Amino acid sequence: MRLISARVTNFRNVVDSEEIVIDPEVTCLVGKNESGKTALLSALYRVHPVHEATTFEPAKDYPRWKLSKDRREQLVDDAIPVSAVFAIEDADRTAIAEVFGEGVLLSDTFGLQRTYGGEVTCTLDVDPTRATKNLFTTLKTPASLQAEFEDDLLMGNVALKSRKLTHTEDDEWAAEDLTGLQTELATRLGSNNTNGAVQALLIARLPKFFYFADYQSLPGRIDIDKLQGEETPGETGMQTARALLKLASTDAASLTDEDFEDRKAELETVSNEITQEVLTFWKQNEDLSIQIDIDKVTVPNQNGYNGATAVAKYLDIRVRDARHGFTNNFDQRSSGFRWFFSFLAAFSEFRDYEHGVVVLLDEPALTLHGRAQADFLNYIDERLAASTQVIFTTHSPFMVDPTKLDRVRIIEDRGARLGSVATQEVMAVGVDSLFPLQAALGYDIAQNLFIGPNNLVVEGTSDYTYLWLLSERLSALDREGLDAAWRVLPAGGAANIPSFVALMGQTLDVTTLIDGGPSAQTKLHNLADRGLLQKKRIFVTDQFTDGISPSDIEDLFDPKDYLHLYNLTFGTKLTKTSIPGRDRIVARIGRAVGAPFVDHGAPADYLLRHRQVQLPKLNDLTLNRFENLFRAINKTLI
Repeated sequence: MRLISARVTNFRNVVDSEEIVIDPEVTCLVGKNESGKTALLSALYRVHPVHEATTFEPAKDYPRWKLSKDRREQLVDDAIPVSAVFAIEDADRTAIAEVFGEGVLLSDTFGLQRTYGGEVTCTLDVDPTRATKNLFTTLKTPASLQAEFEDDLLMGNVALKSRKLTHTEDDEWAAEDLTGLQTELATRLGSNNTNGAVQALLIARLPKFFYFADYQSLPGRIDIDKLQGEETPGETGMQTARALLKLASTDAASLTDEDFEDRKAELETVSNEITQEVLTFWKQNEDLSIQIDIDKVTVPNQNGYNGATAVAKYLDIRVRDARHGFTNNFDQRSSGFRWFFSFLAAFSEFRDYEHGVVVLLDEPALTLHGRAQADFLNYIDERLAASTQVIFTTHSPFMVDPTKLDRVRIIEDRGARLGSVATQEVMAVGVDSLFPLQAALGYDIAQNLFIGPNNLVVEGTSDYTYLWLLSERLSALDREGLDAAWRVLPAGGAANIPSFVALMGQTLDVTTLIDGGPSAQTKLHNLADRGLLQKKRIFVTDQFTDGISPSDIEDLFDPKDYLHLYNLTFGTKLTKTSIPGRDRIVARIGRAVGAPFVDHGAPADYLLRHRQVQLPKLNDLTLNRFENLFRAINKTLI
């Protein structure tokens, strides 16, 4: 079966999560700290946990502000903290048909709910009459015996027992028919009716839920005596250590063999097996290898004589770094490596469960570098999701795949009375909750924008708009506009351009166009001196404004053209004579209106919206200046 949806209610800070639609492969729960992500995973784990003893405890799990009131009203035991819906797959249908025959199962889904009182209820639609008929057909039950039978298998069995039917010579059936029928009923039903028996069969086929968090990380030094314990799978780091040994098909007793060669061979086998498994996926440092050794302690002899004996006491997990030529204890490695290593070990115990596993990861790979998080996300997609369903929580943008936003569910705490909710509606949540998605999208856009050469970096969106519109106009007149190969990228201001180019220009070809301010020019020329940018690819608007310096992109327009555009935008009636001077036109406008001109984007937006009317009105001086600019920029194309 495959999990298709879940709902959590009255669990810790979750009053009602609302329905959480689960992706067939990977579901990403995104939210800020304390938003309720861990609570949701903890509740989901209890649907069908690998640790069967896991239960709901009202004193720990029920929302505190509701507990007293709901106890008085006797609502707590019947409250349903978690419910789940599974899709019934072909293998499940076949398993049911093998026991009850064809046509008994009428549902495509199987719902399961757990209460605080420990009761498990199911939602399923079956046809008990069909099950009864199928049984009769299989056993070739005589019609006269069938007539004594009620529709439901269990009720029919009860009827048979209560009536104490006995065989007579006039009946079509023999005593063995009744015995065989009752034996089959006991085998197929147990103490259930038909619906309950089908439910029990499906519960046995549910995938196990495996939960992994930081507290299950493997310790670097392990007391061998504790390895012999009966700790529940997946509960602590010690059980992760047992899983680690099981991964290498060994146990603590084998590792402490008194024979040196046997013990050493076993230790090396475990080390090699684990190294191969881990380094298949750990790409941050491929020169690492795992070494497991035994540390002995000296204890007094127990036979009454003087002296002492060396006894194997600790299992030490060490990591050899061939790149730097040293080993150190596992505990001293990076937290990211320890988390990744521990997860692989812990999960290995359950990955081959015959009915599948739903993997629940709480803030996985959080301590990994951004690129390593992306590697782990690939591991989830390519390795885990190939055989399991994965649900993980995160607030890291590197753990959000921007090409698969349909699998993201946003978790947001909406206060004490509403609690945490899960939603796919991005417009319904706050800015903080959206940040990981926005950051992931921004990173992805940046990566895609900068693939390849011919990036023209400009200051802002108004520069972008003017360049694009004037290029369009010049091309329509069979004159030279910007070459189609250029990607024009606004950097968000002149101050950002040097950093922008320093980050992106090391591996890509970048041409820049900046206004005539000295600060940005100096920084860009410094980048050129360091070999990060070619000086011939640095353009300043001063070069194309016929002596206006310092200048802005607005100074490429004939003053008459720009004033016409400005007046239409702001409803003013400025003329060339009302803005005297030979400096920047935006500075002259500011003096004329008595306030600095800062809204550079508004005239650009007006020209964009009315380009069919306004572009043909631009005069030759404006067109010539922009054409000279485009011609110079195009010469830097790779």
